[in-house]
Amino acid sequence: MKEKISLNTIMHFFTKGNERTLRAKKNISVSFLCKGATMLINFMIVPITLGYIGKVEYGIWMTISAFIQWFTFFDIGLGNGLRNKLSEALAKNNIKEARVYISSAYFIIIGIAVSIFLIFLFSASFISWNKVLNTNLLPNRELFSIVVIVFFFFSIGFILNLLTSILHSLQRNALNDIINLIAQLLGLFLICFLVKTTHGSLYYLCLVYGSKTVIVMLFASIFLYSSSLKHIRPQRKFVNIKKAMPLIKLGLIFFYGQVLYLIVNQTSIILVAQFFGPEDVTVFSIALRYMSIFPMVFLMFLTPFLTAFTEAYTKNENDWIKSTIRRINQIWLLISLGTIIMVLIYKIIFKFWIGNQIDVPVSLIICLAISGIIGSWGATFSLFLNSIGKLRIQLYLLTLQSILLIPLSYMFYSIGLDLISIILTQITFNILNAYFMTVQYHKLIGQKAIGIWSK
Repeated sequence: MKEKISLNTIMHFFTKGNERTLRAKKNISVSFLCKGATMLINFMIVPITLGYIGKVEYGIWMTISAFIQWFTFFDIGLGNGLRNKLSEALAKNNIKEARVYISSAYFIIIGIAVSIFLIFLFSASFISWNKVLNTNLLPNRELFSIVVIVFFFFSIGFILNLLTSILHSLQRNALNDIINLIAQLLGLFLICFLVKTTHGSLYYLCLVYGSKTVIVMLFASIFLYSSSLKHIRPQRKFVNIKKAMPLIKLGLIFFYGQVLYLIVNQTSIILVAQFFGPEDVTVFSIALRYMSIFPMVFLMFLTPFLTAFTEAYTKNENDWIKSTIRRINQIWLLISLGTIIMVLIYKIIFKFWIGNQIDVPVSLIICLAISGIIGSWGATFSLFLNSIGKLRIQLYLLTLQSILLIPLSYMFYSIGLDLISIILTQITFNILNAYFMTVQYHKLIGQKAIGIWSK
């Protein structure tokens, strides 16, 4: 009897609700399975990678990855702009407009990718990578070769990743997660192959990490644009920059936000490298990966609602939005509880996971937990505001935070707070974001937003 009730409950969950809600539930379910498997693979890769190249070189690799991420803002926000405008066009069933947006976005992004790679290739030869990465373990010429190969694959992925925005617009988020899982599986296979066939090489490792996603995304693009996405695949005849200007205009707003977001949220590893060195980058990045589990789970749950919120707000379905946000906040409580448990058992998990290779201070774990809990609360309302294009307050906050990031981090560092100095800065920012995003959401949904609160 219990099994029957349980089965009926599960079936009821997947069959109750309107079309948008059911779509979100199905996406969330597949996302949990795929992203759960992806996180497991990522955790498996850490001890394998540490054993292959060592603690210091692992820190160098993480710093290079953080550095390359800065160049994602060169898409001038086209991915996010495309997602929003494409969602609107598809909601109106305007396939021609959708193809114009998609084809024009690919045309622009190819031009940008080729340009930034050539500029980077020329500029990189004049940079002292030993100073940038704060290490003398490898000669500058070898570091140059490593950075260039990573940037080459990044530039190709820069173009192919537009597919991700298109699948989000189609509310096929689960397919994105399946593609990412396949890429991680390929990466795990290739790294295990390296361990068996080569001596520890940072160059080979970067080659594997750089190529795995590009290979999978390339095959996924060819397959999808030949089958289920054939009706909206990009073609030269649909490129129309003039008609795509709304996409570019919205993209530029997202672009500004992306630049600030990268400064505020993706600079931490670079600051650790400069303040403490590559060895502490390894400690910091592993602690961050561990304490990011539940925030990542929460983002899995949130992501399918991005396009759904756009659609619902366009149709003035505020009751659906409010009820959905309430349910999301209930999930946030569970996520927060899970994060606290992660703090309590971290020594047991670390001993099982990486043995005695890394000693992570409890203060860092606690601060990361606090940052994750507050950040997850703000993420709900930030996602809603992003989905409807209400970005002004977020941009003001990010501008202020980008100015304060380095001085505030240095202030905490200068008084001897070690690695937690970076996280204390992030906690401060997360509190500000959570407060203002929550207030703006309630004003908008309560139709009381005036002035800056409505922008």
